[in-house]
Amino acid sequence: KPPPMVVNFPTPPKPTTTPQPIVPPKPYPAQLGEWTFPPVSSLVEPEYSFTSQQEALVREKAQDLQKALHDYGIEAHVVTIDTGPVITMFELQVAPGVKLSQITSLANDIARALYAPSVRVVAPIPGRNTIGIEVPNLNKEKVRLKELMTMGGEGVRRMALPLFLGKDASGRALIGDLTGMPHMLIAGTTGSGKSVCINSIIMSILMTQRPDMVKLILVDPKMVEMSTFRDVPHLMCPIVTEIERAEKILSWATEKMDERYALLAEAGVRNLAAYNRLSEQEKLDRFQPSTEDEKTQIPKHLPYVIIIIDELADMMMMSAKEVEAHLARLAQKSRAVGIHIIVATQRPEAKIVTGLIKSNLPCRIAFRVASRMDSRIVLDQNGAEVLMGQGDMLYLPPGSSKLVRAQGTFLEDSEVREVIGFLREKSKPEFHPELMQLGKAEASGDGPRDELFDQAVDIILETGRGSVSLLQRRLAVGYSRASRLIEEMAGAGIVGEYTGSQARKVLITAEEWQVRKEQEATRIRQTALQDDGVPDMLFDDDID
Repeated sequence: KPPPMVVNFPTPPKPTTTPQPIVPPKPYPAQLGEWTFPPVSSLVEPEYSFTSQQEALVREKAQDLQKALHDYGIEAHVVTIDTGPVITMFELQVAPGVKLSQITSLANDIARALYAPSVRVVAPIPGRNTIGIEVPNLNKEKVRLKELMTMGGEGVRRMALPLFLGKDASGRALIGDLTGMPHMLIAGTTGSGKSVCINSIIMSILMTQRPDMVKLILVDPKMVEMSTFRDVPHLMCPIVTEIERAEKILSWATEKMDERYALLAEAGVRNLAAYNRLSEQEKLDRFQPSTEDEKTQIPKHLPYVIIIIDELADMMMMSAKEVEAHLARLAQKSRAVGIHIIVATQRPEAKIVTGLIKSNLPCRIAFRVASRMDSRIVLDQNGAEVLMGQGDMLYLPPGSSKLVRAQGTFLEDSEVREVIGFLREKSKPEFHPELMQLGKAEASGDGPRDELFDQAVDIILETGRGSVSLLQRRLAVGYSRASRLIEEMAGAGIVGEYTGSQARKVLITAEEWQVRKEQEATRIRQTALQDDGVPDMLFDDDID
């Protein structure tokens, strides 16, 4: 006798309740002041259209599925039906002795029998001894950000950086904490929903995070996908559209990562959250500044930095080696210091999403891709090539090999504009001066040598490391000036060229540097005396 069939439909919230957004409470430092988050009323209301008639249709389709399998000699019964916004999952209990491969090989035949464009076989369902058949719904519903922000309960409130990604095939909210991911790869062809997913991630941050606690760096080589978010107060710099500048920003981020690690080590804490929990007095006790200037150098708090790159392919075509090295190093180490990377591409080819990059981006989202090969590059398995597009996605959680079928969050242009308009009225972006100076040193050409150049060289020779962050700490200067000093040294042959993953190699010894300084001093004296009309012969070595 077949087991009873259970049909699960999403339950809409009661109309009498007023949804409240989930905004994670955080121990904000008192000196940061108050901040008003965008109202949830700015977002579009969710739609619920499941009816008893649709339930009857779903049950009828379950009977068709059982009959189709029976026609191919497979005895199976539908035990549970989970209906999501776009996909319905039919959970099958198969007879003993039936091989999983028998069902997976019939995917196209099952789709034909159910009049569906495609079906996906989940064999087996993780943690169960049953098989799942995912079938597209005739009537699709849009997943709204407003609804997701009312779901999740206390678990979501405890997340530091919640991202409202969508709903799974059973209609449950798919909400992830970026600090636990901690980096993400997103891939999908044109029209698959990739750009909308990026927008929903940015909107998740804007709706739940203060601009002084989370900073955004948006890289948009196509110059149109992220233009809507210009001038939001969370931006750390203007939206980056030049590939050369984007590579320099990744370089800056690696140096900033090293700088933060040194700061956390001096403070005696293990991560950014622990540092931000320290009181002002605790910071003074741990750093023990000897002067007022040193006291002002101690950061009151460290914001999270989220770097979102909309098209990786453009950057890899320009400078693949450098970009790969930067991304790999950041992804390997930056989690503890609060720097997170989200990389998207519509070309998940092996030369774009290299093995080194992929292995260091553990959380992945695949929308529809062109081929099985592309799906394997992103997810390490097939499946993304049969997705329907328009937000239909496969989510691979970090540390897992089990894919989650989901429908991505959909945003209307009107709700995005309303939220951004609210934020622009509240505050303007405070761009980081170091990021604003990137690239200007190269444009300035040959100019006078920095007055700290000699002192900087002495530090590099003393430590044997050509590091920007080292000069920042020892000379108490910003990133842009320290970077220019390193570039001057490279031009003078004191340190080697940029390698992308390590400090630059020191090419000369302290004795050679001393000889250079003496020769430079002689040249300067000679030039000065010539300008005063003193004959060149006075510089003959035989004349005292």
